[in-house]
Amino acid sequence: MSDLVKIDHSLKTIDVTRLVQYTKKIHEIGQGFNPLLAPIFIRDFIIAYDITNTFLAEATKADVRADTAIKKAEAIAFLDRAGTYLKENDLKDTAAARERYIHIDEDVIAAREAKAKTTAICKFLYNKLQEFRSAHDSVRKIAYSQQFQSDHEGM
Repeated sequence: MSDLVKIDHSLKTIDVTRLVQYTKKIHEIGQGFNPLLAPIFIRDFIIAYDITNTFLAEATKADVRADTAIKKAEAIAFLDRAGTYLKENDLKDTAAARERYIHIDEDVIAAREAKAKTTAICKFLYNKLQEFRSAHDSVRKIAYSQQFQSDHEGM
């Protein structure tokens, strides 16, 4: 169970609220964009992309640890706790019975819940990464593409 606490602790270090200010800038692009502010927007989206990528690396590391914690919890449940449970409930101790016990073991359930959290945060951060990349590319196209400029811009 101590491994699960470590996994949850590593997820708490990922403060996704740092991405809110950059997400708000994406909405500013859609509400009318001043091309003179392009360098600021581009810089902000590069920073957001970098922060999100760092968060994604940490979340991926936690996800791998969570996967390992599930396997460890399943092995402990199968080898150690299943026999006691089966004996207490007057059930025949077979490999199939031990395998079924794994699904009701509290530590295995907790490990799977921790894995679900890490998988969710990884998917969220990956989508944010793509969102910031698209916003960066959109700002570049709007600001520096000839089709968006008037006859007097870019002289």
